[in-house]
Amino acid sequence: MLDGGRRKKRARDAQGLTIIGQGTAVKGEIHSTGTVRIEGQVTGTVHCEGAIVVQESGQVAAELVGSHVIISGKVKGNVFAHERLEVMANATVIGDITSPRISIAEGVVFEGQCIMKTPAEAASTPAELPPGRGPEQETPAAEPPSPPQSE
Repeated sequence: MLDGGRRKKRARDAQGLTIIGQGTAVKGEIHSTGTVRIEGQVTGTVHCEGAIVVQESGQVAAELVGSHVIISGKVKGNVFAHERLEVMANATVIGDITSPRISIAEGVVFEGQCIMKTPAEAASTPAELPPGRGPEQETPAAEPPSPPQSE
């Protein structure tokens, strides 16, 4: 009887868990209210109200949107985490990441922009890039100095 609350929680979590196992490839859109764990290959989009976990064996070419995203494998695509994003050691992320809390471990390969806002805030606020990071504006070339006039 002491474990009554934990059993209900485990049963509820197990019902909301989707596993894309090793050796499985999914192409298209995945929408879930629970947790999605990716151990195989996913191409397309993953929208999840719960957590998205990309295991070391996971290979993703997709946009990931979830409340909590944990990446240990390879992701090529933009990642949006409403609460927290964790990129574990030896993971690879090629794409922009957006979350109010971001943790990137040593040894990660990351190529993209990092925006520390909620996805909703980032969508409603234009990106503020530091000088030299945005489109360069052309400045008129200075005219070369005239040669000295001899008298």
